[in-house]
Amino acid sequence: MSEHIFLDVHAGNHDREDSVVQAPIICDEEHECHVVHEVDDAGNMGDPVPSQCVEACEVEEHEMECGCHISFIVPSMSAGEVRRYAICTDECEEGEISEVIVDLDENAKTAAFMIGDDMVTRYNFDFDEFVRPNCYPVYGPNGLEITEYAVTDHPHHKSMYVALGEVNGEDNWSEQEGHAYTQCQSVEVLAEGPVFAQILAINDWLDSNKNKLMEEWTVITVYNMPESGRVIDWDITFVASEKGIHIGDTKESGTLSVRMLTELHEKGGTGLITNAHGAITEAENWGKPSPWVDYSGELEGQKVGLAIFDSPHNLRHPTTWHVRAYGLFTANCWGYSYFTGDESRRGDYVMPEGDILNFIYRVYIHAGDVEEAKVREKYLDFSFPPKVTAVEE
Repeated sequence: MSEHIFLDVHAGNHDREDSVVQAPIICDEEHECHVVHEVDDAGNMGDPVPSQCVEACEVEEHEMECGCHISFIVPSMSAGEVRRYAICTDECEEGEISEVIVDLDENAKTAAFMIGDDMVTRYNFDFDEFVRPNCYPVYGPNGLEITEYAVTDHPHHKSMYVALGEVNGEDNWSEQEGHAYTQCQSVEVLAEGPVFAQILAINDWLDSNKNKLMEEWTVITVYNMPESGRVIDWDITFVASEKGIHIGDTKESGTLSVRMLTELHEKGGTGLITNAHGAITEAENWGKPSPWVDYSGELEGQKVGLAIFDSPHNLRHPTTWHVRAYGLFTANCWGYSYFTGDESRRGDYVMPEGDILNFIYRVYIHAGDVEEAKVREKYLDFSFPPKVTAVEE
């Protein structure tokens, strides 16, 4: 007889679709796998949903308990709805569910995220080829590429990447003479499975003479979502490992940046920039604060787009946006004096030696325009996810 742990998932105030949730319990670390089933009103087990063990530790009464949390994907829920799920921990039939894996090639210095046979994106970290690491290509619906390397006009706009325009006076944004660098120390695969795959990249930020300034610890997570709505999380931590760090006020900065494909540009293409407040075009979005911004257009007869979500936990949330009609698209909370035209309103930030600064962003690559892709709802799913409670026996 199989053993089960029962959970209730509460949709809360919003409709949900393909929501990733986490069980608020730690399971026995000896369990090799856990299968999650939806339970109907009569107590019958439905088909399994994608689920995955995630290593975790918690401190209770001054003692550390380690095991695993269970992450799983809730296909859909209506606002206000509560659904019950059962975690099967013994003699479980897993069902046929695709997995997200990472094809890490140490020689080529790439890490490709794959869902089945489909690549979602590839992290490129060859320092001989790139000034700083980047994700390229980035695939959307029907295998269409959504981003580009801007080789003709802005060669430093490399698809999807982390960069800052002024760090202790060094330019780690452009590739002009005297620029700084980001060199990858290591890439480690942290997780693979039916819910997500995840890597940790540890990067050294170097000045123009290639002396180390600080470290960047970036975790990239790709979720097992349908091709019509891929989801990539960036968890970026700056570490003042060598000395105090001054991040300067400049519009030429990320923190997370995307360069949209030429056909999707607002200028000369089919693109439209939209933010959470309904503002459209570069003119209404550049330098303005918003929890999210979406860049959508038509590509090969299909509506597609990409949105970046700013976590409520990030510095200066909601972030301001350096977003351009020629396809650049960055979450930039640094360039206040440029965005406001007021030199007294500056976005400088100081990190004492040993300090850390963390940012979390979600990238949502979707079919349809901003309304059809339910970008607003997807942002609420990111910022205010469903609540999960254990069912007491």
